[in-house]
Amino acid sequence: MRHNKKFNHLGRTASHRSAMLSNMACSLIKHKRITTTVAKAKALKKFVEPLITKSKDDTTNSRRVVFSNLQDIRLQLLRKQLVLVVLRRVQPLQKLLQHRQLKLQRKPLKLNNL
Repeated sequence: MRHNKKFNHLGRTASHRSAMLSNMACSLIKHKRITTTVAKAKALKKFVEPLITKSKDDTTNSRRVVFSNLQDIRLQLLRKQLVLVVLRRVQPLQKLLQHRQLKLQRKPLKLNNL
């Protein structure tokens, strides 16, 4: 039976999938827009929306939760800056958009791919 198997595995191991989603979340927060496949975008949406919801209240615990889910190997300070971006920039926007946090936009097909 297929109980409790809702999320897409994306053809990767659990560690690879979690690292990929964490890196994609960092890129999404930094650049505010990324280009990826529809399946990865849907998985990323389920990964990032709880972080945005958690960042509504700026407490020590919420900072630690967001900090533990985001990773960027280059610099540890960059992770702290990303957490501050989530807590300060996304939080006012979240109050305007009550329910919808992220929106998937599909690119039109290229003519040479038809």
